[in-house]
Amino acid sequence: MLISLTVLSLYPTDCFAAESQGFPFTAEIIAPVDQIGNVGYYHIPGQSGEEITLQAKLSNLTSESLEIKVVPMNAYSSQEGIFYQSPLEANAEHYALTDEKYNMAQYITAVEPVTLTANQTQVVSFTVSVPDLNTGTLLGGIRFIVFDGTQELQKGDKDLGNSQILIDKYQALDFAIQIDFSQQDKTSISVGDPIFDGENIGVSLWFVNQAAMIQEKISGTYDIRDKVNTVLFTGTIDEFRMSPMAEFRKSLSWQYKTLEKGTYTLSLKLNVDGAETSFDKSFAINQKDVTEAQQAQVKINPEIKTSYPIWIWFVIGLFVLVILFLVIKYLRLKRLTDKNK
Repeated sequence: MLISLTVLSLYPTDCFAAESQGFPFTAEIIAPVDQIGNVGYYHIPGQSGEEITLQAKLSNLTSESLEIKVVPMNAYSSQEGIFYQSPLEANAEHYALTDEKYNMAQYITAVEPVTLTANQTQVVSFTVSVPDLNTGTLLGGIRFIVFDGTQELQKGDKDLGNSQILIDKYQALDFAIQIDFSQQDKTSISVGDPIFDGENIGVSLWFVNQAAMIQEKISGTYDIRDKVNTVLFTGTIDEFRMSPMAEFRKSLSWQYKTLEKGTYTLSLKLNVDGAETSFDKSFAINQKDVTEAQQAQVKINPEIKTSYPIWIWFVIGLFVLVILFLVIKYLRLKRLTDKNK
């Protein structure tokens, strides 16, 4: 069973008309008295130990009963920016939080599914228990989600064969929850040690926001050098932003014409909101990496020419020698046969 999810996120964009998006319901925040700014998401100050009650107005746009689930979410980061997801669905191999204290979903009181009759409107409430924090920003969100039916993929698809594939479809509206504490944190962006990812033919490394703040305007440039410091290729990292206390793994695609085992250096220059930071980090490519890249290159980047193990050249050389030996032997036998005639 596969899952298809259509999500419209409200952060920090303004409210929109869900009807125009084909959604069966609308959701609208009811701004608390201490709301910061006229925005389409919850943005409020917070104090350690405080219980904050938030509300939203849900409206069923259909002529049938509609069940809406309410799901607490964390704020994570990726190359595309900040996104929201339930911690139960998070993929720790690609993104995570660096400090569990900033896992907002655990502080949001679970809300039972809301059932709305035809064209009904109802106000729902949920509570955020502010943890023992006094610095920076706690960021997460709330998701209102409905089941939108099951779709059967067309049989006989060349990629699917004759198997039956069913997709459960959902539609959801996301609202961010941003709680600012009295003390601001300071910028702290770092990167982890790079490793070569043979399956994706690229250099993989973690970007880490170690500050309890939404970090804006992160961009960069980089180059890859070989062991004699020759620049093999260069690249750019488009501007993105990161959520507080978050990290994600990014792969820098290998752009050089060949791929060989050895030691390399990644030289990275990051621009973080106008301040520049440089990193020089070495990494190795081993024969296993090359083999994985050979298997994946046709699908990802057929322009890359990978080197072959040394033993292959011995096999090829031995094969050539055998062929030469047989040819020479054949010619000698032919000459003897011709003389005897």
